[in-house]
Amino acid sequence: MLFSARDLPDSSLRARSIFPIEPLHATMTFALVAANADQIIQVSDRRLTGWTGDIVTEASGKAGHLLCDDASALYCYTGLAFINGFKMSTWLMEALQAASRKDARFREAIEHFAEIATEKFRSDPDVLSIDVRNRKLTVMITGYTVDGFITNALISNFQDFINFINHPVPQEKFTVHCERSRDPAPSNPTMIQAIGAFSAMTGADERELRALLERRASHTAICAKAAAIVADISSWHRSGGTVGKRLNTGMLDFQSPLAAVAGYESDIVENELPMLDIVDGRSNSPGVMIGQLQVTAAAPVVFPKVHRNALCPCGSGRKYRNCHRVPGQ
Repeated sequence: MLFSARDLPDSSLRARSIFPIEPLHATMTFALVAANADQIIQVSDRRLTGWTGDIVTEASGKAGHLLCDDASALYCYTGLAFINGFKMSTWLMEALQAASRKDARFREAIEHFAEIATEKFRSDPDVLSIDVRNRKLTVMITGYTVDGFITNALISNFQDFINFINHPVPQEKFTVHCERSRDPAPSNPTMIQAIGAFSAMTGADERELRALLERRASHTAICAKAAAIVADISSWHRSGGTVGKRLNTGMLDFQSPLAAVAGYESDIVENELPMLDIVDGRSNSPGVMIGQLQVTAAAPVVFPKVHRNALCPCGSGRKYRNCHRVPGQ
């Protein structure tokens, strides 16, 4: 986890990146989360690639919002997404809900989720039907705790976040690496974490995003920077063609973290706006899960970002700056 040095709970981690350096795997996509005193912003791409690297779809959502008794968090995943009758995004909602039924507290629910995932990958016929090397999965969950701290959990069956290595094949058990900021969020601890094709993210990317977090820039500015990093990575050879330019964004506001704000960025004009999946795992909840939700309009509602002086992609004939450009971007 890339908390800034002054925010790390353990000084032994200050000089070490949690990113293990390993060649990219064909099924890895990319997700990025950034957090500070004001907001948690998550960006994940929607591309789904096959075992051979062929693009299957550009519309595979991998992100959601989890509510626990003591935390509100955004989640995302990279790795196995779909095989036969098994769809990861649907199963992930069900597994997080089942884990929360056992214990609705964040840390305890995450541990139960790891146990459920271990059993699923050990016994499910669809999962077992594919080559063991393709059964990799990492889930990232980042949120604000009820007592005002930033927390981040990484659950994986092949990435070791203690010894900083990627195992060439998935391990028998999913393990949990969970941290929270040393100081409460109002003191402005900052955090940046990525999963998937993280080796495509540069030090300059991290420094520029960190600077925005530390000076508490606006949501618009931080989200735009995080999305730009992911979009740029999709064009770089180091991502191996596994990262797309159609992005789900999610934001938690520290002042009102129970409602996640969903956003979407695309390289094409679209009439549909995909939302985040929702899992309400609180003990007083009836077990609400909402998945694959999208808003569809009669007219386009999503437009690619272009140079402010270029013609707007909507076809109006006006410059982008005078048409669909969002102020501040």
